[in-house]
Amino acid sequence: MQSIAESVGLTMTTRDVIINSRRALGAAEFAREQGRFEAMHRALFQAHWEGTGKLEDVDDLVRIGEGIGLDGAALREAVESNRFGEVIDENRRMASSAGIDAIPAHVFASRFLVLGAQPYDVLKQVVERIAAMPDQ
Repeated sequence: MQSIAESVGLTMTTRDVIINSRRALGAAEFAREQGRFEAMHRALFQAHWEGTGKLEDVDDLVRIGEGIGLDGAALREAVESNRFGEVIDENRRMASSAGIDAIPAHVFASRFLVLGAQPYDVLKQVVERIAAMPDQ
């Protein structure tokens, strides 16, 4: 995992606690609404893995959001009021109904589900299998 992270410019430090990511998911949904999801997604991962932010802490989420150009006060209000709670719950229900019960989870070609952190070779095999499938 460390070498994969380094190959995409991400530094990973060991975390000694498991976080509740619900607030971070709400912050990400707020960013999606503002057209800044990709930037927020990367900033949240970076803050988590580099140890520069606590994703369960509203102040840190606001700081991270402001760092990518989001309105801090609006982001704070959205997270503190749990504005995206229903969206998060529905996403979780949909994932569960598809058999997704681990993070990360990757769905390929709407047909192959790969759960958990997997070596590059596993993902490569799935892509090769899809490429070998006849067009449908």
